[in-house]
Amino acid sequence: MSTKRHVILGYPNSGKTTYLAALWHVIDAGATNTSLVLEKLTGDTAYLNGIKETWIKCRQVPRTHLTSEEMVEMFVRDTRTEQRMVLSLPDFSGETFQSIFADRECDEQFAEKFEGVEGILFFINADRSNDMMSVLDHAFGEEPAEREEDDSLLLEDFDPRKVPEQTRIVDLLQLLQKNPFQPRRRRVVFAISAWDVVLQDGISPQEWVAREMPLLHQFLNNNSADFHLRFCGISAQGGEFSEQNRAELLKKTPAERVICEWEGSRGPDITQPLTWLGDDGI
Repeated sequence: MSTKRHVILGYPNSGKTTYLAALWHVIDAGATNTSLVLEKLTGDTAYLNGIKETWIKCRQVPRTHLTSEEMVEMFVRDTRTEQRMVLSLPDFSGETFQSIFADRECDEQFAEKFEGVEGILFFINADRSNDMMSVLDHAFGEEPAEREEDDSLLLEDFDPRKVPEQTRIVDLLQLLQKNPFQPRRRRVVFAISAWDVVLQDGISPQEWVAREMPLLHQFLNNNSADFHLRFCGISAQGGEFSEQNRAELLKKTPAERVICEWEGSRGPDITQPLTWLGDDGI
């Protein structure tokens, strides 16, 4: 049985680091609520242990860059199916993504890390302000009564940093289907992090994407030939780390305080999207 390679992606502050801390704890501790077991680890173990210890103490996991966008790789095996997977965890900087979108330049190192990738776990943070734009968000210069007779509109210069996140995600997904990347139908799980802030809405992760990121939702619906999709809600913290809530979270076993909304059910196993990525058949 061949070993499958998957990558965990997300823009800065998307929740990847907190998820990685919780995932490393679950796999390293041999938690009973997952079928994944670690066979080998490459990369900065000190980095993983550091964010794990911070997470266990219910402290905010710091955004720490690995040196030169180093790659951490977990070689795991699913004890249910004996499928082996390599989980690649590159720590791409915001500047890397910015260069791809704004300058249309792709670092050779970025492209190399996608060689042979069959699945993507893509993080989007639910605990953030809505960054959608409308025509009213643009500055049109002078008031209508003060404009020149030609009624021209004076727009601000385009700033790629202000482009909505969903637009940048769609752009990245499109680029991954073109050279220098390998066009292929990949399994993709969109993980909505900070899911605890959404629970009271009573909606599914897919419904959240449709509500909060309609452009991304429409793109995915119209490009099903390129992606085999799933959606999940993940709270790797288990809740807000306020002083009062932190005391309650510390009473729980770390691996049991996390939340994973997957396929209509809710539980503590945050490895479920990874095991689905490793399943055979696309």
